Amino acid sequence: MNSLVLGALTGTAFGAVLMAAGLSNPRLIIDMLRLKDLRLLKLLVTAIATGIVGVAVLDASGAAHLGVKPLHVIAVLAGGAVFGVGFALSGYCPGTALAGAAEGRRDALFVAAGGLLGTAAFAFTYAWLRPVLVDPLTFGTPTIPSWLGVPGLAVALPIGVAAIGVIQHWFRAARRGKRSCKGKESTVAREEAREKASSAA
Repeated sequence: MNSLVLGALTGTAFGAVLMAAGLSNPRLIIDMLRLKDLRLLKLLVTAIATGIVGVAVLDASGAAHLGVKPLHVIAVLAGGAVFGVGFALSGYCPGTALAGAAEGRRDALFVAAGGLLGTAAFAFTYAWLRPVLVDPLTFGTPTIPSWLGVPGLAVALPIGVAAIGVIQHWFRAARRGKRSCKGKESTVAREEAREKASSAA
């Protein structure tokens, strides 16, 4: 299959999943960042657990090549700060902004346009920014498996299992919370019924 066609199909499927999961809704994302609604966080942790194990398996089997980019500490910190502020203010990241734009959200169109303008500005100013952001504090391509001297799966599997454990804990806590809420509601209802009966008597 042509790589462009395959990319279009997988991109369309990815966008559909984002929209179905609610990741194209900025309100849900902002509520997640404010720790008011953790449903999307659970989805992201599930995706990380699946992705880290899946990529490690594909890399170990030779079906895919895991290319690690050089670690530029200052650039990573600066880029993470810009991304985080934009993510928190707009409720979009680059992928979810495109999904929101496909849904017809006007704010997503502005965020996507801002991302393109920011990318272009960085490309045109890279020669001036490189001595400040890229060249200092560069550490090659380190990875946790290379530091520990173990295969990638030896690191990916424990992280994946831990993430699944966190997700299960969240779901159990949510079930207990629902049960306690139902119990409180039934108690309140019984008390109200007793008060009405006593007042009628």
